[in-house]
Amino acid sequence: MYHFFVQPEQVNEKEIVIYGEDVNHIGNVLRMKPKEKLLISAGGIDYLCEIDKISREEVYLSILKQNENSMELPVKITLYQGMP
Repeated sequence: MYHFFVQPEQVNEKEIVIYGEDVNHIGNVLRMKPKEKLLISAGGIDYLCEIDKISREEVYLSILKQNENSMELPVKITLYQGMP
């Protein structure tokens, strides 16, 4: 399943609108069609979506399911550098 990252502003309550370079990638490179599913990440939340409509400038997705993003590890790293 393909995974894309969008800005939180692109996410509505039941719909996500993708625009920009990802539209060409989804429609022409991957040749995805309506009813295909993909994963969207926005602002720490993952959305399982289905393509509703693909136009030249936008891809409209309906949200099927949402989960909090669990990819962030709960580890904090501090780096130090010594200078001679």
